[in-house]
Amino acid sequence: MSIDTMKKVKMTITMDVTIPQGLALRTMFDHWNWMANIGRSREVAFYVDGDGNFHPNIECKFNEEMPELDDLFRNLAKRDESHSGKDRFGHPMSSFDFDAIAWQIGGPIGHDE
Repeated sequence: MSIDTMKKVKMTITMDVTIPQGLALRTMFDHWNWMANIGRSREVAFYVDGDGNFHPNIECKFNEEMPELDDLFRNLAKRDESHSGKDRFGHPMSSFDFDAIAWQIGGPIGHDE
């Protein structure tokens, strides 16, 4: 498989959220941008209250064709829970990263030029 792992594509995400959920998510996205702009690498968490009213029905669209998100890519993206710690209630956290996918498809994972 030959894919340019450094090529940027436009990803549009649509979610059904409450106003507080939207504000919290926007804060997290702003934090992602801030960390990227200063060159900081950290894991960032968002509490998914699935037994509450957080049922976002997320849809993702891309401006061009993407590889199929199969079990291989899902498993590569999900980090081992031993690296993720516990949430505020003591439950294992789910953590995701793109490096293993880039390695699998044979591309660089370095920084933007």
